[in-house]
Amino acid sequence: MKIDKVTLLDKTITLCNVYGNNLETVVYTQGVGISARLRIEKLGYPSNAKQYALSTYSDLVVNRIKDESHAWRNDSRAGLIWLDDLYEITKNLNHVQPIIDQADAFVDKNNPILDSNIQVEDQFFVSAVLGRAYKYTSKDIYLDFMISHILDSPLQREDGIYIHSKIAEYPWGRGNGFAIYGAVEALKYIPDNHVRKEDVIQKHIKHVESLKKLQTKNGAWRQVIDNDKSYEELTATSMIGYGIINDIMMGILPKEYLEMVIKAWKFVDSRVEDTGIVHDSCTGTGSLNSIDEYLIRKRENGFDNRGGSLTAWFLESLFEYVEDTNE
Repeated sequence: MKIDKVTLLDKTITLCNVYGNNLETVVYTQGVGISARLRIEKLGYPSNAKQYALSTYSDLVVNRIKDESHAWRNDSRAGLIWLDDLYEITKNLNHVQPIIDQADAFVDKNNPILDSNIQVEDQFFVSAVLGRAYKYTSKDIYLDFMISHILDSPLQREDGIYIHSKIAEYPWGRGNGFAIYGAVEALKYIPDNHVRKEDVIQKHIKHVESLKKLQTKNGAWRQVIDNDKSYEELTATSMIGYGIINDIMMGILPKEYLEMVIKAWKFVDSRVEDTGIVHDSCTGTGSLNSIDEYLIRKRENGFDNRGGSLTAWFLESLFEYVEDTNE
């Protein structure tokens, strides 16, 4: 099964342009879109991303961090990850200082900011911020906190699947996407000789193996990931696809897993219109009270920052792989 490179590039650029031009709210659902836009520009497909990001950065450091950061949650902190992509273009270390500042908030023992109910979303938010902070500072406090957050998580079931939280023991699709994101973003930054890296890899591979069994014939993962009555969902599929293609590029998974990614791409392609409108993207979801609430959770069909940005991140990574390997 081959990937149509032209279609992939067209949809990647469309999603990056539609969803990578807005930071009305500092939150990961918009920050990931900016990240994807900067990454595709770095590959040689200009979209004025650098100038947009520089302008947005200036507004952040002059006004918004001072005015807004006191009220930020962890999803807002992860909304800064695109500053790392901006640095990769500008090589200006000032651009990543806000990420380091937010990493300090995570590791401040006197003012804990993680939910005691342990939400699976935080696996991504922690790794996204602390991994990048370690990249630029080499401070073990960030690395140790990030690794412990993954390895000490009680949310992974014996079969490898993650539940949403300690108060919502349901296998939410996007929750499993957050767990994949968290592991992959951590593995990008953990040094190869670190004594605990293999433990993180093995916990992650156990998760991937469980997900492999649950991918539908259409290439998707479901809103409730192990429930055949649940709808096939865009963000979970894009997040898991992003994780696996990055695993392949890092050498964590062998090339045989590319079949899973291509199937995911086929599903995503069918849910993204040429205009950037997306379909079957689960709306914002905190810990819910019953499995039925997850099963009937609203599907966004239209312009959706969450679905569009997370899909852009997946497609940009897939295009990067295709570009490098001519698959």
